[in-house]
Amino acid sequence: MKKRIAVWTVAFAALASAGSLLAHHSLAQYDTTTAVRVKGTVALFQRVNPHSIIFIDQKGPNGETQRWAVEGPPVPQLERRGFTREALKVGDVIEACGYVTKDHRDRTVDTEPISLSLKATTPKSVSGRLMDGELLTMPDGKQQVWSDYGFHKCMAPDYQDIHGVR
Repeated sequence: MKKRIAVWTVAFAALASAGSLLAHHSLAQYDTTTAVRVKGTVALFQRVNPHSIIFIDQKGPNGETQRWAVEGPPVPQLERRGFTREALKVGDVIEACGYVTKDHRDRTVDTEPISLSLKATTPKSVSGRLMDGELLTMPDGKQQVWSDYGFHKCMAPDYQDIHGVR
């Protein structure tokens, strides 16, 4: 009887968490009707879980800089695609294509780990307008899939993702 209760408890926990996992990967917060292209200079690249992130500084026509926070896949997915730690460096010029949030919110991340010797000149966090990235054009001009979860408006018409979606 105890074994049966344990099995049902595990099964219930697995089913209960499945909905939150799907919700976490929902693009409902993004405007997926239009793909947005951002070209600029890499300010920060963090290969972290659950989402890697690239901060890009884009110069506007008036000379002002807009910082973008381009969210992407977790580290294991990047590694499977051969996207190394050295793939992007601060100062590289890239283009990101993806979808912005409907509410135009920003994303903020810490730039340094907790340390006993914090430098006063180093910012402790960085922020930018949040965007779900789908495709990157790398400094060498080659295109790199950043995340294949989405609507694929940044991809070529014949693109098919790992889920069989065009």
